[in-house]
Amino acid sequence: MINKFLIFIFFLLGSCSYSSFDKKEIAEIATSSVGGYLGYQWSDGDIPTTVIGSSLGLLLGGYIGEYLAKNDYYYYKTSLIETLENNQLGATGYWKNIKSGNEGVILVKNYYGDPECRLIEHRYIVRNSTNSFYDTACRLESGAWTLIR
Repeated sequence: MINKFLIFIFFLLGSCSYSSFDKKEIAEIATSSVGGYLGYQWSDGDIPTTVIGSSLGLLLGGYIGEYLAKNDYYYYKTSLIETLENNQLGATGYWKNIKSGNEGVILVKNYYGDPECRLIEHRYIVRNSTNSFYDTACRLESGAWTLIR
């Protein structure tokens, strides 16, 4: 019983000491730990089984983390990049987050300047209520797009 309590305290303190973990990393660490623990328990301390359990937990955590990391902004940004690469005035993009039910439409309204920039209207739909806002995206020298608000 005391070993489980020490493990709990270790994870509790460890989670507070470094705050830049994202959801995917947390899921990977947690499932890898659980997989390693279960592998250890089922094999009576056999190291290869513990390593296999931990590795399988890490793989499972990667899938869970990918699912958790996909929020509205992820879908918006993915659709935005695809729309910008279309490189046409009036280009539109659509995104939907099936977890939240939120969705949006991206419209390229105008382009200008050097560096190559685009004025973007974004219509964000939440529970049948539409909000609009504008972004400006500019292409960097590397070819990547960056948002300027």
